[in-house]
Amino acid sequence: MVHLRPARAEDLPAIARLSHRTLLLGREGSGVFPSPELWGELFVAPYLRRGCCCLVAEAEGQVVGYILGACADLALALDLLPRLPLLLLRLLLGAYGPPLPHLRYLLRLLLYPSPRAQRARYPAHLHIAVDPKAQGQGVGKVLLGAFLECLKARGVPGVQLSTTRANAAARKLYRALGFRLYAKRASPFWAPYWGHPVVHEVWVREL
Repeated sequence: MVHLRPARAEDLPAIARLSHRTLLLGREGSGVFPSPELWGELFVAPYLRRGCCCLVAEAEGQVVGYILGACADLALALDLLPRLPLLLLRLLLGAYGPPLPHLRYLLRLLLYPSPRAQRARYPAHLHIAVDPKAQGQGVGKVLLGAFLECLKARGVPGVQLSTTRANAAARKLYRALGFRLYAKRASPFWAPYWGHPVVHEVWVREL
């Protein structure tokens, strides 16, 4: 039986492992970004500290899905930026394993950003993932529905998310819950890992 609860700071390792396990367009990504710990510090921890409406789905005491949200980008940046120099220093010193794959991924993020919708109209954004073993059971739909209700209660006017054309299951879920495609752009970001460019998309929903 799956149940939802607010995400807590102590969920960081579990969420980071799941996020890292699905980072390669839903596939395991250790060859792309080897360290789950660094992935968690960069891409999960700021949401747990300064995000909003962050939820986890649990089954038998294990995190099998999560949704990480932010009502605005600034809060996340203010959390991460002071910690970033130390994280990068530790990376260069080998604390997270070979630096080169991590640096390559981070550099490509800067060079090939995903398209974005208007922040004034769609200030909130989200990241969602479900353990492959729990997929097909409606976990993602429950998480996303609860997240949207939380945003509405906070008076947030709209939300956006990024995905790729390759993620057919996720796109079907977003459409079912009222999202619409806002913009798309072919990007070379994934080409070294996937073998070819992938179409990045931004989807939006008014609240």
